[in-house]
Amino acid sequence: MQLVYLDEAGISNTAHEPYVVVAGVIVNADKKWKELERHFLALTEELMPDYVPFYGRQLIFHAKDIWHGTGLFDRQKWPLAKRLAILGRLAEVPAQFRLPIVIGYVNRVKYAAYCKERQPETTQKHQDTWTHIESFLNAVRRVEKWMQTNAADEVAMLIAEDADNVKKYIGALHSSYTDRSPEKPQGDDEIQAIIGPVRRSTPSMFWQGPEPFRSQYIVDAVHFAKKESSLLLQIADHCAFFAKRKLMKCQHVSPLYAKIAPQIVFPTVLGSDVIMRMPIGDTSLSRNQDL
Repeated sequence: MQLVYLDEAGISNTAHEPYVVVAGVIVNADKKWKELERHFLALTEELMPDYVPFYGRQLIFHAKDIWHGTGLFDRQKWPLAKRLAILGRLAEVPAQFRLPIVIGYVNRVKYAAYCKERQPETTQKHQDTWTHIESFLNAVRRVEKWMQTNAADEVAMLIAEDADNVKKYIGALHSSYTDRSPEKPQGDDEIQAIIGPVRRSTPSMFWQGPEPFRSQYIVDAVHFAKKESSLLLQIADHCAFFAKRKLMKCQHVSPLYAKIAPQIVFPTVLGSDVIMRMPIGDTSLSRNQDL
């Protein structure tokens, strides 16, 4: 089984973070999980020998804290050069352990313009939610392609950062593209919400495009976890942070991104939409249908 750890970056103020990025790292659980655990425990012992794992929680190297010099990596103790060296060590992990990386992202400014044109009443909160969801879906499509190409006789399970604001939407989306049951006619009390890359000039509640995206390899529910409780989720955190900063053309990030770039698979994947069937009264999910 392949475990896919997914984390996001770029979900705060649009003016400061114009891209939402979801990065995933694919880990062969049987062959590499324990090896990676030993690596991060050794790194903790080397860099922070006094760290005590209360309740068994190991040190998590948060890229954002290291970059800004906050949290456990206070800039008063850890100067920039030293913090960049740590980030360099972290950026080497995917290549060192031959871990495939998938990246999905959305330009928030362009997406906001699209929303304003299509549905002027869409709130900022809904825009932020759907940019996150589309970034997640873009990453998942690449996971599917990698499985098809490299591990067609296996299955994959997703572990995502536990983000309360989008958890139910991602869960509904995931249930839709992993639904492999036979198609049934749409009932009068249902709608089909369309999620994906196809930008339409006219509203459409019903599917009129190519075959919708449906995974053949991803199984079970998407599992949500905090980084503090999921040691390998931090690798996705690092990749998402480096990719976001690269898109923003930030100083110092190019050497870090260059370390993960060879592991990024299928940077361009043509994808179809996902159809979410739901009761017509479920306005919490259908209000922004066809985005």
